[in-house]
Amino acid sequence: MERKYPAKMFWIFVLTNFLFRFFYLSIPGIILCIVGIWVNSCLWIGLSVLGFDVILSVIEQLRIRKAAVTPSDNPEFNELMDAFCGPDGLDAVRKIVDAKIASAPPVETDEGEN
Repeated sequence: MERKYPAKMFWIFVLTNFLFRFFYLSIPGIILCIVGIWVNSCLWIGLSVLGFDVILSVIEQLRIRKAAVTPSDNPEFNELMDAFCGPDGLDAVRKIVDAKIASAPPVETDEGEN
């Protein structure tokens, strides 16, 4: 089955990368654009910084998309990515993870030893 990465998730993650992952580019870019209301050169510098931030965010998300749609040697990863790229998306992934957690043996603790 060929995986199709959800477009909605792609753009949500691009926005997340733009705001949080490349935080040190987005904040100065926004500040320079605000200052650019009065100083024209700051506006152009701020817009170029924000443009660079957008380009980096899209490139990073394209790398993640490629990793998600490329089949892996790990069957568990393939199962998760098939569920994520399927029609139910994150709900299907949540069900798989909950089932794996429920089927895991309980962890024994050494409370009696000091």
